[in-house]
Amino acid sequence: MNTSEKRNINWERYLSLNLKIILIIMAIIVLVKGEWVWLAGTLFSILLVFMPAIIEKDFNVKLPVILDFGVTASIFLHVIGGYIGLYTAIPFYDHITHFISSVTISLIAVTMLYVLTFNMGLVKLPPLGFGLMTVFFAMSMGVFWEFMEWGADLITGSDLQMGIHNTMVDLAFDTLAGAMVGTLAAFQLKAGKLHESESILKVGDVKKSTGYRRMKSRGEKDRAILKSIIRSFRDPTIMDAIIEHIVQESKYISEFQRQLWVSNKKKK
Repeated sequence: MNTSEKRNINWERYLSLNLKIILIIMAIIVLVKGEWVWLAGTLFSILLVFMPAIIEKDFNVKLPVILDFGVTASIFLHVIGGYIGLYTAIPFYDHITHFISSVTISLIAVTMLYVLTFNMGLVKLPPLGFGLMTVFFAMSMGVFWEFMEWGADLITGSDLQMGIHNTMVDLAFDTLAGAMVGTLAAFQLKAGKLHESESILKVGDVKKSTGYRRMKSRGEKDRAILKSIIRSFRDPTIMDAIIEHIVQESKYISEFQRQLWVSNKKKK
């Protein structure tokens, strides 16, 4: 890594850290002012901006600094823009933040697909599949965000959505960002460059990570419970007990049906 690359990474890391600190200060300010809605939103945002560090610790997936910065900057622009009124003060501010956020979300989608396909072997996707899944992920996250804005408007009386036209333009920017990143990822993968690029992400041994072992253990326990349930239903004694309980307790069972059940039991 040359001196220029180190300088860029340090700058991105430094700015990302400062944006996180500002969000924490904002959480303290809204707490002191008793602005509980903004406190909840800010605390949720703080959780999101620390997700890359959590992913790295739990799954041995080290996201690049630029992606960590993108997550932090996207959340910061949305929260600060809503709190101090930049959405109404600056033309197209809402659409710009949506585009930046969707580019970041699309890069996260590529990262997830990369890990699931090449490191964990859980899915198999051709380059076109990479591109399409990235677009769909960006679009679905855009819809989720609009639902959040709609909910906030209903609860607080705010005007985050600013009308149906604004909502549709936001979704169009989300789709455009997803299409751009998805197309780039598909071409890089087809050319064989995505595997070699350390600028995308650095992945350790995911299968030996704490998060993967925890997920695998939970899955094995769930499968064991499911098998025991299936075996129990094949046991006539247990099945009779279950039906007996339903017959005696269910309000949808008539008295005639109960008597019929009792009669059949006696015949056995």
